[in-house]
Amino acid sequence: MDNEVVDVVDGRDMVIGTSTLKECLSRGLLHRAVAVIVERQRGRFLLQQRSSSDIWQPGLWTLSCTGHVRRHESYPAAARRELAEELGLRAHVNTIAKALLPAVTSGGLTEREWVRLFVARSDARVIIDPKELERVKEFSVTELRRMVRLGPLTEDARLLLALFLESR
Repeated sequence: MDNEVVDVVDGRDMVIGTSTLKECLSRGLLHRAVAVIVERQRGRFLLQQRSSSDIWQPGLWTLSCTGHVRRHESYPAAARRELAEELGLRAHVNTIAKALLPAVTSGGLTEREWVRLFVARSDARVIIDPKELERVKEFSVTELRRMVRLGPLTEDARLLLALFLESR
């Protein structure tokens, strides 16, 4: 994370500079991120449980994969990259929504992000990166609705899952 360079953006998602991700999180600079929910053929959806050793909201559930958009990278390219890195999946991604999320602070870091939410359809076997996440699990739409109400979800996942469920 320390040396990853990202675009710093304004309230209209226009690039106004660049910075390291570490500096963005330390100073609360607005930057870009992606979130992907993977839909299985049986109408179930993958969520991941964040690593219990992560400084950012450890042990909480979030979407199938999430991550930051690198400098000069497009939102779809970042979504495909994160799918491959975190879950070992290669799949087409379709945009569901884009949102400017409220600032969230955890572990002394502040996330301020424009997030584009994607859905990807894949029944391929998931290969997780144990440094990034504890596990993945399939959930029904009913279970997703319960997770939005009761958690335990990251704050951004609660908002993004609600957007996803509204789009269905």
